[in-house]
Amino acid sequence: MTGELLLLALLLAVDFELGTRFMGPDPGAEEIAGALATALVAVIGAVLALLRRVLPPRVVVASVLGLSLLASVLAVVSDHLAPSLTETAAVLVAAVVGIRSEPALRGGVLVGAAALLTVLAAVLLRLGAEVSAVLLGVLVWGCAVAAGTAARHVRGRQASAVEEARRAERQELARELHDVVAHQVSGIVVQAQAAIAVAGKDPGRAAEALSSIEAAGSEALAGMRRMVGAIRDESGDGSPLTVPYGLADIPALVDRFDPGRERTALALEAGDASLPPGIGESAYRIVREALTNVRRHAPGARTRVSVRRPGTDLLLEICNDGVHKRAVGPRPTGYGLTGMAERVALLGGTLQAGPDTPGTWCVRASLPAEAAR
Repeated sequence: MTGELLLLALLLAVDFELGTRFMGPDPGAEEIAGALATALVAVIGAVLALLRRVLPPRVVVASVLGLSLLASVLAVVSDHLAPSLTETAAVLVAAVVGIRSEPALRGGVLVGAAALLTVLAAVLLRLGAEVSAVLLGVLVWGCAVAAGTAARHVRGRQASAVEEARRAERQELARELHDVVAHQVSGIVVQAQAAIAVAGKDPGRAAEALSSIEAAGSEALAGMRRMVGAIRDESGDGSPLTVPYGLADIPALVDRFDPGRERTALALEAGDASLPPGIGESAYRIVREALTNVRRHAPGARTRVSVRRPGTDLLLEICNDGVHKRAVGPRPTGYGLTGMAERVALLGGTLQAGPDTPGTWCVRASLPAEAAR
């Protein structure tokens, strides 16, 4: 804003100097009135141009162009109402603002046509039909149209980028919501089945199963509340849109999957300390999705989870038995392993899921564990 005020002051100073020189040593009343009218038009137009960030764009465009056209019509009556650099700058700014802000191409074309009419009226009605003046006016108008078109293109690209970012963010939230609900609900179903099976014979184990169901349900509700709040833009405390997880959360994840670890073995030989951003969280989600698929497609199977870092990569391996011969295993569809494969690819890693030895299924992933230099 300071730069614009300085430019306005410079233009007004130049206009004042030029007006003083062309007025002559002994100006008459009409000349003084014309000079004052020229200055008034220039100041009003400049103020309207400066208020373009406050007023609606169409109001600024209509006011500046209408003021200039009115001044050109009045110049037919008074030969001393001349154009000024300040007024010209205001008209150019209005043209650029109008072309840039119009949502439809037709509106931008109408603004450009109105600006051309304003420029030609100022030249023909105030300066006369001189070819050089007309060509200069058209050239200046063309520059304004080019600037407005370029600004419109940039604005469109920025809007597209923002919309794409919002779409990607909501897809990520949908994936996270799917993963949380799928994992917790499948656990609730398994624990409920176990509780029903042992309710009459072993009330203690049934109580443990019900406690696990309560914990899983509470965690699922908390995750859903957080993500729904993020989607509704209610998370104004600067917190992340999804719950941050890491390698340190994998043991608790395995415990929820198999309390007591009677059928699950975990080998965790890596930590989050020196991992690049997003690697630990992605590893956690891969393990969670793999365990969820085991629970769905091979309930009661023996599962082995391995997380290690032998070199520059973080290696994940989740294998289970209990896969029937004709079973195709957990397919990477929907928001499951397909989403994880996309995330791993973006991180520069690889992910494979498929049958290993007969009757087993393995998910293997390799993630870059060293930050790029």
